[in-house]
This record gives sequence, structure tokens and C-alpha cells, in this order.
Amino acid sequence: MNEKLVSVIVLSWNSRGFLEECLGSVMAQTHRPVELIVVDNASTDGSADFVGERFTTARLVRNEQNLGFCAGNNIGLKLAQGACVLFLNPDAVLQPSYLEKALEAFADPGVGMVAGKVLRFDLRTLDTTGQLMTRSRRVKERGYGEPDKGQYDAPGEVFSVCGAVALYRRSTIEAVCLDGEFFDEDFFAFGEDFDAGWRARRLGWRCAYVPEALAAHFRGGTQTVARKDHGRRAEMAHRPPDIQAHIIKNRYLSMIKNETATSFFMNLPFILGWELVLWSWLIIFSSATVPILWGHRRLIRRALLKRRALLTRAARQAARLVS
Repeated sequence: MNEKLVSVIVLSWNSRGFLEECLGSVMAQTHRPVELIVVDNASTDGSADFVGERFTTARLVRNEQNLGFCAGNNIGLKLAQGACVLFLNPDAVLQPSYLEKALEAFADPGVGMVAGKVLRFDLRTLDTTGQLMTRSRRVKERGYGEPDKGQYDAPGEVFSVCGAVALYRRSTIEAVCLDGEFFDEDFFAFGEDFDAGWRARRLGWRCAYVPEALAAHFRGGTQTVARKDHGRRAEMAHRPPDIQAHIIKNRYLSMIKNETATSFFMNLPFILGWELVLWSWLIIFSSATVPILWGHRRLIRRALLKRRALLTRAARQAARLVS
């Protein structure tokens, strides 16, 4: 493995309109060397052919069907040779010094994940400066939709990193893989970045925020959701029931796998309060989502088995630190 090599994995699904700028920004990075891997999830808009013709140095994988965000990125990860791996959405664009600045955080051996400052395409509105976990166990993209006034210009620590522009240390990835999967493929898509970050934290890794690492993200560029930004709650309402079911199902799977009993009971009033709001909204406004959620119930047992494996791994890690 090349210790200086960064593998950049771009998962594409009907992203033709974004790919040139996205992939071009990878190739323009001041850090070298960079390995570009593009995984195409059975696009029908000519995305794969465009990459093959325009970015000939990229390693291109053509999936025969849309395997989802998690499985698609896991395929790319198996090909990656870098000591660090950046997962990059096709509707995101890196500033030339993104990797150079972000990699500086890995000078701290306890840092396993890095979040940069990600703006919207207007370069004035914040998209994310890292993920936080609320007491109700919701994922919060810090700064989401706020005007960028420098309020997040200080480096520090966040809970996890948004999967749109997510940099990981290879050893962190290897430590948190379960059943050979970094992103849990039972998730299909949505919340898998938060879940991976939560697993990493359970094993002692931290996530650094580096404001000098700048990128832009369209947010939802390849999804059929309303393009106007009315906030995350309204965005959820515009999604079809199967997508809503994935988002809610993944909330539960992540909690089953990663939550500690002490933390759960300390925050139970907040968790139950959000559950009341969530299920009231589902029953009144999106009842078609409920039977889809019920169809995912078999995944609970698999999440419990993964929890057991993670607890065993965390215990071994704690024992090594004590010794």
C-alpha cells in the first residue's frame, strides 16, 4: 500500500451533468498521488461512457444494477490501494487544496475521519461542517443551510463526517468493517455515513473538522426531490415512501448497533419525544411508508448480531489500551 496515495471513490447514478466538474476537481488536487475510482450504478444517462472516454486514467466499474450507495461504495473500496480513502458524491466539487489541507489532521494518530467545510454551489451557504448527534438520536449536519459568516472557521472535533465528502484513514475503515462491509449494505442508502462514524467512535477514533479544506455540494443532485431548499424536514416530505422508509429504518438499525444502554436511558425522553413526532407525521401524512418499514423488520436480527460483534471488538480494544 502506498502511504501517500489517496484513493477517491465516486459513486455515480445518472450523474452525467455533474461528473466533469466533480472528477476534474479530483484530478486538479495539489496533493499527489491520487487514485480515482468511479463506480457506476447502472446509469441510463451515459455517465459510464462519459467517464470511460473523458477520464481515461480513472478506474471505472460498471454495475449491472443500482446496488445503492452502500454496496456501490464498498465495491470501490475493495479496489482502493490508498492509505486514505475519500468518498465523494458526484454532485460535489473539491477545491484544489482539499486533500492537502484535510490530510494534515491525520498527524494526530487518534483521528480516523476528517470533515471539511462544504458549501452549497453558491459558495455562500453552508451545506455541512461535519455531523453531530442530537439527544433524540437524529443526525444533524452542522451549519446546514446557514449563511457562511465564518462561524465555523475554527478547527475542532465533530461527531462524524458527511458521506458526500468523507475522508477516512485506511486503518479506521479496516477497524470498523463488519462482515467485510464498511458501509452497512442493509442500509442501502441514507445514514450510512453517520453509522460508520458512530462505529468508529465506539472503537476510539475521532473526527476532525478542518475548515481550510473546502468543497461545494449541490445536495440531492441525483435524487428526484424538490430542488428548492425548504429545510431538511420539508425535504423528507418530498421523498417517495420507499426512500422515507430507508431513512427511518436506518435510524433504528444504527441505534441498535451502536447505542450504549447508559446513554440510551439518559436520553430516552428526547428519543421518545422524537418518535412521537415522527410516527404522528407518518400516520397522518405518509401512511404508505409504514408497511414498507414493516417489510424491513428482518434486518433487526442482523443488526443485533452486528452489535454483538462490535461490542466484542470494542471490549478487545479497551483491553489492549489497559494493558
